[in-house]
Amino acid sequence: MEVIITEREKLKVVGMKIRTTVKENKIPELWDRFIPRMVELDEVAVPECTLGICLYEGEDFDESESFSYLAGVIVKDDSIIPEGMIYHEIPKTTVAVFTHTGSLDKLSETYDYIYNEWLPLSEFELDNADEIEWYDSRFRFGEEDSQMDIHIPIIKIEEVPDSEIDEFLRKFLMDEIDDDESDF
Repeated sequence: MEVIITEREKLKVVGMKIRTTVKENKIPELWDRFIPRMVELDEVAVPECTLGICLYEGEDFDESESFSYLAGVIVKDDSIIPEGMIYHEIPKTTVAVFTHTGSLDKLSETYDYIYNEWLPLSEFELDNADEIEWYDSRFRFGEEDSQMDIHIPIIKIEEVPDSEIDEFLRKFLMDEIDDDESDF
């Protein structure tokens, strides 16, 4: 799977938010409520594009815990926020962009690849920021050739100089020796 590393500009989003868990998955219900209301949004900045956003709330994602999800569109500065919707700003950040091809039923396979194959072997780690599903004109619900992008916020893993590793190992081993001697 091709991965594109890019700097994504700040995004201004208006949409509807829910709290859910992976198990209860209220996300399809949110989209069913939001899509008919999109006509109320007057200053859409990117036509034919919707975003599904897993909001970063200060903690690592845990499938058993609830999380906030926002279905929305990118808006211009002077957009009106309709009743029952919220405004959310996503700061500029570096992202790894993955294209999911296929129905949403297979989306978990793409996420599995991202988190269990690509990320552990990459030179990046997760950044503390929102994760975005980007649905544009390539997305066709339920179609096998449908495409959408997943934007994963990342930061480059800092390399630790060899001298620091050597010093850490020396101290660690000295502590082990000291601990072993105290057993006698």
